[in-house]
Amino acid sequence: MQSFDPLTLRVLEELSAHLGRPLELVAPSGEEPNMVVSQIGDERIAVRARGPRPLRADERGLLNEVVRLLHRDLQHETEKRTLAQRLRVLERENLELTSRNSALAEISSRDSLTGLFNRRYVLDKIEIELNRALRHGTAMSLLLLDIDHFKQVNDSFGHMAGDDVLRNVGTVLKESCRVYDVPGRYGGEEFCLMLPQTGLQNTMTVAERIRSRVEGNTLHVGEGKVRITTSIGVAGIESSPEQGVNTALSLIDRADRALYSAKNLGRNRIEVWNAALTTHIEH
Repeated sequence: MQSFDPLTLRVLEELSAHLGRPLELVAPSGEEPNMVVSQIGDERIAVRARGPRPLRADERGLLNEVVRLLHRDLQHETEKRTLAQRLRVLERENLELTSRNSALAEISSRDSLTGLFNRRYVLDKIEIELNRALRHGTAMSLLLLDIDHFKQVNDSFGHMAGDDVLRNVGTVLKESCRVYDVPGRYGGEEFCLMLPQTGLQNTMTVAERIRSRVEGNTLHVGEGKVRITTSIGVAGIESSPEQGVNTALSLIDRADRALYSAKNLGRNRIEVWNAALTTHIEH
């Protein structure tokens, strides 16, 4: 039996009282003298008056009006069900679209070789975290890491070996930081790590952990072995705003100067930015 609005069923009850004959909704299995049947599309509705006396013409006219009212109610319920079904489909499609967009965003933010975040993503994150740190007076740090003599690896062992070295350093970087730090491949053989709410002293501990782990790794290439080292530059702001650091690029520039200082001082070491590092040192 179809489900109808209570108000519609009350009209049927009042009409029953008016006619003095009980009216009931029945399954429309056939035509009877005391039954009114209506069909629209695949839907059929039947109202039957109890008792042996056939319906008079005026009574049948009233019942026809009631049946039309029931049909409108039924159509309304059908439309609501159709609309609810369409909404469920749209919700499912939106969920799938959101999931696909999230996956695409994740792919577009990653470096395909190392799985680290790419340069564009890291720059955006540095800018966001720097603005937060300046606004709330909290610390943040950035380290830039460069693989020493990487060109010699490519020249001696080939680019596939060079890719293995890059992946190896990327793994060390990921395993050496916290879940909310942002490790990235900045470009070529250069990597970076942004550490939110982290002062320089703790950053130096992280940098040394990375430097020593990279130095301790030995990669087997064919019958040969490749040992690599890294130079790291560190820069950051402490609890009070640092003069001259108000953009991501200004912080990166400081870490970059510290990195090239580390290379100039012998490589395989860590240097922290200071005001004396006013020019880049080519390597």
